[in-house]
Amino acid sequence: MSRLATLSSKVYLLLALLTTGFAYANPIHHRYFTSSDGVRLHYLEAGKGERTLVFIPGWVMPAAVFEQQLLALSDQFRVLAFDPRSQGLSALTTLSHAPQRRLKDMDEFLKAAKVKHFILAGWSLGVLESLDYLANYNPKGLRGLILIDNSVGEGRPPGARSSNFQQTMNDPKKREAYLRAFCKDIYREPPPPLLAQAVLDSAMRVPPKTAIQLMQQPYPRDYWRETLEKQNVPVLYIARPWLKEQGAALLAKRPADLITVNIMEKPGHALFVDDPKGFNDAARSFSVTAFARKVQP
Repeated sequence: MSRLATLSSKVYLLLALLTTGFAYANPIHHRYFTSSDGVRLHYLEAGKGERTLVFIPGWVMPAAVFEQQLLALSDQFRVLAFDPRSQGLSALTTLSHAPQRRLKDMDEFLKAAKVKHFILAGWSLGVLESLDYLANYNPKGLRGLILIDNSVGEGRPPGARSSNFQQTMNDPKKREAYLRAFCKDIYREPPPPLLAQAVLDSAMRVPPKTAIQLMQQPYPRDYWRETLEKQNVPVLYIARPWLKEQGAALLAKRPADLITVNIMEKPGHALFVDDPKGFNDAARSFSVTAFARKVQP
């Protein structure tokens, strides 16, 4: 991705945040830190306090996709949204994007932001990376999980299907067409133009090799289910109808005070963009209850 396109991404994101932020009491701030292997990483912050909501975006997506959560939920919580390496406004790097490195980035992000008590909210690939982080780091300050529109290994596995994904990513014309379609199809309704552009810019700047690597999770499907089963914190599973079976499985196996399932019928994959009020109301109600819950030993 050219320097001009990278600057364009920053301009779009800044404009989007500036033009929407005036209606809310808590402005969104850009924060940066440097990872232990020398990569400059970016996150967004709004609100104050020890009770923190931490959002992790999906495949090749930017932190800016959570703009409406940063603005609306920061009246009651501190809200952070992370740009993983080579995504959003974090630096592009040829260094490792292996799961172990990205988990270390997440841990270093939480430490750099001085996060204490937090609810971890992952969307799409961010669901898997959040669960992987918990399996490897077991953070003491975790008070809850919000898992947004992805499988957690419950129910019947999806059927096998052929894919030419790698060839598509390595063909510049096909890759551009694929990413443009992908960035359009995650919504049911057209999003605000500036947000749509920030999302597209983030996807387009991720190098093909990195985009492919991020899709190659080195774990069996059972790993996600077993990891979630071990979490003794409240979980909000919020998803579209295609994941209804997995939501039902979670309701059947988890204690009632540790599971809330919300199936949103109308939105697309980026359901927090398509229906920000519905999503934010659910996240707020869940988070108030989760933070009020007595910490279990």
